[in-house]
Amino acid sequence: MKETITLKTTYVVDFDGTITSRDITSELAARYGGNAYIEIENSYRRREMPIQIWLQRIVKIFSVDLELLLEKALEWAEIRPGFDKFLESACESGRAVIIASDGLGFYIEPILEKYGLEKQISFIYRNETYINKSGKLEVRNPHAHRICTVCGNCKAAHVVKLKEEGRSVIYIGDGSNDRFGASWSDHICARDELAESCREHSLIYSQWTNFYDIIKVESPELSDRTNSSLCCPLGRGVKT
Repeated sequence: MKETITLKTTYVVDFDGTITSRDITSELAARYGGNAYIEIENSYRRREMPIQIWLQRIVKIFSVDLELLLEKALEWAEIRPGFDKFLESACESGRAVIIASDGLGFYIEPILEKYGLEKQISFIYRNETYINKSGKLEVRNPHAHRICTVCGNCKAAHVVKLKEEGRSVIYIGDGSNDRFGASWSDHICARDELAESCREHSLIYSQWTNFYDIIKVESPELSDRTNSSLCCPLGRGVKT
């Protein structure tokens, strides 16, 4: 996809657990990671490791090939209700839609193609999962911060870039790791762990259940989130 965004308001949307009703990366890890997955997941939940390290450790414990993982991802993927209508509404109202994912990433385009939704997405920022020269699975993070190692995909940087171009941003997500990009946006649509993080950090947000709720959200004004943001994507990353 060409990275050409010419519209004033942009949606930045998480993929796993947001566009899809299930977190595909976590589902694959739980199915094919065995007991090692439980140990890694518990460590992550205790915030003993960031998502970037979680991803690198997870792919090392997979004992199946990428083709089977993609087959299962396509089998398990269910699009959250209203997403197709949301895309139609975004197009009609002149709002671009960008996907920013910090999961394994390789299944995003195939899932969108399966449901005929890929042409309505302006751009996708995601990690790259591939088979290396040794025949092992590996994750590359082309959109990671140059210093900060917390996120594999610096969603905050994408939000800030759009705002520097004069576009207001509506962030849509469900996970705790979405809090960094969301904190820079002009309006947050949050559910589940992201909603909990917003309450924890006193970030104003709209609760949502499905994408029909998102359609009702009006375009926000461009605003300065420097002081309330949770990270510095143009600096050293996550604030201490």
